[in-house]
Amino acid sequence: MHFRGRERHAVDAKGRTSMPARFREVLFERYPARRASQLVVVPWFEPCLRVFPLDLWERQQDRFDRAFGEDDLFGLDEGESDFRRFVYGSAMDLQLDGTGRLLLSSDLRAHAGIEKEVYWVGLGPLLELWDPGRFTARLSEEQAQGIRERMRRVRPDAVEGG
Repeated sequence: MHFRGRERHAVDAKGRTSMPARFREVLFERYPARRASQLVVVPWFEPCLRVFPLDLWERQQDRFDRAFGEDDLFGLDEGESDFRRFVYGSAMDLQLDGTGRLLLSSDLRAHAGIEKEVYWVGLGPLLELWDPGRFTARLSEEQAQGIRERMRRVRPDAVEGG
């Protein structure tokens, strides 16, 4: 099972939003019950938040660590330090509460421009959280054409009519 589709949900005054039931179902199907509610939320390069199940985040973190190695933990490589600061320094460990809600800090909400509503967007093994207006703008016609071109390069027979 993978996360797919998108759903709009409210964000309350405290910054809580409910994970859509179908996404919770995927989460608990894919991951052990004791860890399924543990998530890592990262302000991403676009104005959105990436939501990683903890197990997936730990595997990704291991890949980053192997790629960078442990040779430059003193920060002599500025690019690597910037990357670590952005990704690791911004990552927040969050947990779904008993009713499936996620509490987003004001910093996380500000990064993504999330106020009263949020789009939960499935990206296969992980999720993104978007302000609905920003998400719609991101999927403009120009963006859709770029996606079509990338799909054509990867799998020409997958894009009909063009």
